[in-house]
Amino acid sequence: MSDDTPSTAPPSGAPAAPPEAPKAPGASVGDTLRWLVAAACVGAAVIHFAYAPTHIDENGAHGAFFLTVAWAQLAVGFSLARWREVRWPWTAAAALNAAVIAVWLLSRTAGVPGSDAEAVGFPDALATGLEAVAVVAALVALRPALAARPAFRLSPVLGAIVAVALVASVSASVTPSIAGEHGHDDGSGADHDDDHGDHPAEGETAAADGHDHGAAEAVADVDPDDRCDLGFNTAAFNEVSVPGRPHAHDDGEPVDFTLDEWAEVFVDPDDGIPPAVVVDFIEDRPVMRDGILTGGLTHTLDPDPWNPMTDPDECAALADELRRAKEVAARYPTIADAEAAGYRKVTTYYPGIAAHYMNFDHLQDGFVLEEPEMLLYDGDGPEAGVVGLSYYILQEGDEEPTEGFTGDNDHYHRHVGLCFKDGVVAAGSNTSEEECADVGGEKSDGSAGWMSHVWITPGCESDWGVFSGANPALKVRGMDTTGEVPTGCGTGKTMDDDLAFDTSGDGPSV
Repeated sequence: MSDDTPSTAPPSGAPAAPPEAPKAPGASVGDTLRWLVAAACVGAAVIHFAYAPTHIDENGAHGAFFLTVAWAQLAVGFSLARWREVRWPWTAAAALNAAVIAVWLLSRTAGVPGSDAEAVGFPDALATGLEAVAVVAALVALRPALAARPAFRLSPVLGAIVAVALVASVSASVTPSIAGEHGHDDGSGADHDDDHGDHPAEGETAAADGHDHGAAEAVADVDPDDRCDLGFNTAAFNEVSVPGRPHAHDDGEPVDFTLDEWAEVFVDPDDGIPPAVVVDFIEDRPVMRDGILTGGLTHTLDPDPWNPMTDPDECAALADELRRAKEVAARYPTIADAEAAGYRKVTTYYPGIAAHYMNFDHLQDGFVLEEPEMLLYDGDGPEAGVVGLSYYILQEGDEEPTEGFTGDNDHYHRHVGLCFKDGVVAAGSNTSEEECADVGGEKSDGSAGWMSHVWITPGCESDWGVFSGANPALKVRGMDTTGEVPTGCGTGKTMDDDLAFDTSGDGPSV
């Protein structure tokens, strides 16, 4: 070797250069999918956790399902992050979320045990979308050839945007005022906007002012000194009412009380009829018994929830509307007056809900305060007295009508599948086609008919709320149908008397 050839050996005494470190392998499709599925599972779990309390209040089994699904989705997300060399977390993610999607589809089509088919809302649609992402991504990750492929490098900025969008969407879905609902039926309830404008003009509906019905989620209670709505109900109701969504009032599922407990509320021993006698009478009539025990007359023996009102303008508007409603009821003090005005009988007298007389000429008008579709009476004879009004709105679908009184405390309900004979209800929705035919009737759909009560008669004030689905003042009136009933739910009061509403508050009274 020539002395002029430069040497490549390190100088004597210098350390040898370390070998070049191997380059870290790039991220794979499987790595990207792992975090995508984990994030989707956690997002869906948050939504299920948020709506679990509401479902526990409505149906313990449904609430338990929500909690179980939420914890399982969290566990799957954790498993994907913890165990990276095994396949079972991917299989669990796909199977779990596919099963939840199947239950959701069933609940939106045929209905699940304990509830009818429900409408699709933002929260449940978002949760289902996240679950669908988890299923598809997990199935892809289970294909080794696909999972091992190099993944495109994700920009940190784009990743941050996606993460913020996911967090914002999930947060919105569990925030009632943003989601456009109040946690009803898997998060699919109707809107119930609390942004009311000025009081509507005569004959107009409160819907024009932004009144929006729906299943209002429980709101924070407020100090009685801040409320202006105490004068719209009895003192007994104000003492026990709590904020929340309205009770169910339909024939859709079994009630949470016994026939004896029902009789303790709706049978007055002072009338000379022991509750036990009434229970025996009803037990001998299965159609009547089952009609009560499936919620045909009331679904609960508790007062309805009431969301406190603190806006003076809203309270003034509602006070005026209730006064006008009382004036409307006063035009038809007896059944004879109602029939003379074109109303005809559609139900006989039933404890809790009264006798219903309908004017079919008003059906196409929507909510018009001065023209209620139904008048309610405390007996069946021509001199039976008026007890309240019922507004009946025709609207297809499962969304509650958005028309009504100011505030979010009046709500609509349906009775789907009643048995009618000669235009009068002969049996409840619980009856089969055959049972209805046996009494000479025909089943009616009724899914498009929405009713809302207002109990606005002196002596018949409802201690369950002025808009309650059932009224405990409407007792069993005897074992016959003579209709010899004093006005004012047996008190003898007339529409000229004052309503026994609470006068302790600072707001308006009716």
